[in-house]
Amino acid sequence: MTYQNPTTVPVPSQDSADNNYFQDVIGNKTDTSAGDSIYSHVHTLEEHVHSASIVYPTLATAVTVSAGASWVLGSFVEIVPASTITSAFDIHYIYVDSISANDTYELVLYKGAESSEIEVGRVRFSKTAAQEGTDNQPFQTPLIAANERISAKVASSSGSNNVSVGIMYHIY
Repeated sequence: MTYQNPTTVPVPSQDSADNNYFQDVIGNKTDTSAGDSIYSHVHTLEEHVHSASIVYPTLATAVTVSAGASWVLGSFVEIVPASTITSAFDIHYIYVDSISANDTYELVLYKGAESSEIEVGRVRFSKTAAQEGTDNQPFQTPLIAANERISAKVASSSGSNNVSVGIMYHIY
């Protein structure tokens, strides 16, 4: 890769995958989060920091996920159906709406179609007798492609308990 006078090197096309000139690596001012240039990565960080938070489910009851036996993950439960979030996104928080019993829980989120799920993150939280409510659990996933299905499993230390959850996410 060589540096050339910008007046003699063509401006890279949007989200170019070329790697011939320094300009290709730096990118085009119209690059999006779909590109690999430095500008694309800066664009993604800008959206990550400044885009609005969105919740799912919104204006609806959270989704209940049940644990198996002690420290055994229960069955998959769909949190977000495929084709619901139509832009690339990442999850920032898990909203815990209700917890069935005082216990310690581990919740795992997955992306992908049924029988092809891939783990995207997990979080551990507890409920004690002193807690009056629940709260948001910090959670960070890699970028997830548009239209992906999100599902979950949960385990609890004593087993057979459940939690109702939703997600807070940003789109790109």
